[in-house]
Amino acid sequence: MPTSKPTAPFKRHKTRHRGITYRERAGGNRTYYVLAAGRQIAVEGGEKEALTKQADLRGRVARGEKVAPSSVRFSVVAEEWYASKRKLRERSRANYRAALDNVLLPHFGHLRLATITPDAVAALIRELEGEGLSGSTIVNTLKPLSGTFKFAARRGLVTQNPVAVLSPDERPTPARREHRELSPQELDRLLAVAERYSYFPLVKTAVFSGLRLGELLGLTWEDIELERSQLHVWRQWTTGGGFSEPKTASSTRDVVLAGDLVRFLLEHKARSRFSTETDFVFASKRGTALGHRNVCRAFAEITEKAGLGGEPRFTFHSLRAVYAALMIERGITAAVLASQMGHSDSGVTERKYVHLFNRVRTDEAVREAMQAAMGLIGNSLASSDGNQREAEPSGEGADVSFLHEKMPAASG
Repeated sequence: MPTSKPTAPFKRHKTRHRGITYRERAGGNRTYYVLAAGRQIAVEGGEKEALTKQADLRGRVARGEKVAPSSVRFSVVAEEWYASKRKLRERSRANYRAALDNVLLPHFGHLRLATITPDAVAALIRELEGEGLSGSTIVNTLKPLSGTFKFAARRGLVTQNPVAVLSPDERPTPARREHRELSPQELDRLLAVAERYSYFPLVKTAVFSGLRLGELLGLTWEDIELERSQLHVWRQWTTGGGFSEPKTASSTRDVVLAGDLVRFLLEHKARSRFSTETDFVFASKRGTALGHRNVCRAFAEITEKAGLGGEPRFTFHSLRAVYAALMIERGITAAVLASQMGHSDSGVTERKYVHLFNRVRTDEAVREAMQAAMGLIGNSLASSDGNQREAEPSGEGADVSFLHEKMPAASG
């Protein structure tokens, strides 16, 4: 019995519009192309977007503009894009450099920019997944690739960003980061163990201020107004051993301190050999800033001794979530918490800690509903007790007074 011939994976199919074709992609999706100046130009979107792009390209060709030079290679534009990133944080710059050198340039560096298709990017993602890389790692690896194509599009070198047109099933899926929550007993245990270490002032301040590690390490005594119970975050200490601007503009902020924490910091300052205005609050034995790696290594040892091992891993950064939980459970709103933690807006805070906000709301709703129910039961029992006493003035019959003794009275 004859069988239908399978469709070639790279066959170009005609549409009802002259000069517009498409190719079938994995999962049944299509990539549309527009013929312009003798070249097939890939388009982001469907047939409607292809028509719009066709009109734009025809206008550009009519004006004598270049559509998509075929000679420029990915390696050249990628390096130009990287050199143009003047405001990258040190860690982001290092990560982008590693992604380019270890993955993107070996795969695409020799290719002409216009020949890198969504299918080629999807194939790279599958390869990285096959190597065991996490979804989050792959997402970060693709950032320089997408950035390079956005840079190229702005310069008129390409008309499509192949990363942007990937279908959802082709994209890497970052694992949802779980927050490790601590019970009051676990937090007490953590602080008790930390107290045996020289890093204890740093750990305790992190728990009750919500500051990031770099922000804490960059604090000097002039940044803390102990008499006003607040501190100022306006810079951070980097992993490279120097000051830099905070993570975002909103990270520059004033943080309110509890009275007990102020007293604790005053005692810490009195004990420290480095207590002038320009000295680091959390200084090493030589008076220099503490190193990120040393702190994280010591904190891992502290959590292990406190019995907080296992998954999800509890890191120094997890103390931010501990601070958020302490505030949310005590009724602090997302807007106030955002200002204290340095989030760009309350929406970020709400999304990041939605499980905590939802739990508080649910607990309060259940508490109010149960209180109302207990009030109704209490009133019903009191009414029944009164009726029974009228019917049986001699005191004979069932005695329900023990119920009133065991059940708390409803609040007004």
